[in-house]
Amino acid sequence: MAESATEKQFWRYWLLGLLLFAAMIALNPAISNNVAPMGISDHQAAGSAARADAIQKQWQADGVLWLARISMAIDLLFIAIYSWGAWNGGKLMRGEQSPGIRRIGVLVMVATAIFLVTDYVETIAQFIQLMQLRGNDMLAGLAAAVRPFKSLAWLVSFVGLLVALFLRRRARHGSIE
Repeated sequence: MAESATEKQFWRYWLLGLLLFAAMIALNPAISNNVAPMGISDHQAAGSAARADAIQKQWQADGVLWLARISMAIDLLFIAIYSWGAWNGGKLMRGEQSPGIRRIGVLVMVATAIFLVTDYVETIAQFIQLMQLRGNDMLAGLAAAVRPFKSLAWLVSFVGLLVALFLRRRARHGSIE
């Protein structure tokens, strides 16, 4: 069976998005320190200008501020690419015959839309502070506030696609023994 355009876009963009995610994970240890042991994640959860400033100043003192900026720039690309792939994956699953897989497809699409919006809000709020090298209570608070919703939406989109792919394969090729 030939791949549809939606399926091609799903695989290309979703896997490229996951590759970018892996690149961010690989960069993170270089920007982890005693002030931000979780690296970018600590900056996302900072919640205040003072905390964002402390993290950014330590990155600057460690000479890794440029890596933090690269990581956030990769994150901006990741959000768009992963979201486009996941959206197409949800759309692909929504077109399956199985009602369960179709429901998972819709769930993935909704979760992906929430992820796209919340992760852009979070990352842009972070990026502005990082580029200005000055924390901002409103932006830090906004980033911290949307973080749990972003994380949950990403998890639902990712795991949802894995489950749907497994169920789709099982339906097409019989149960795995």
